[in-house]
Amino acid sequence: MTKKPIKAPAKPAVKPSAKPAAKPAAKAPAKKAAPPKKQSSSELSSLASDILAGRKKATKSDVERLAASVLGQDEKKGQS
Repeated sequence: MTKKPIKAPAKPAVKPSAKPAAKPAAKAPAKKAAPPKKQSSSELSSLASDILAGRKKATKSDVERLAASVLGQDEKKGQS
């Protein structure tokens, strides 16, 4: 007796899916880009350096310019 080879049953073209298609993973919220750092002019930086080192006595005008520069760099307006 000769044995005939057994053929495997034909597979269906598309497998039935037991699970619904998975949704893509939720992405983490993107970090907000930090605003560029504000900087004082080199003239104001030199003025502040000279005053702090005692090489110059601050005038009322100097104080106002330095204060305006500092307040202009505040991240949150209205801080006291």
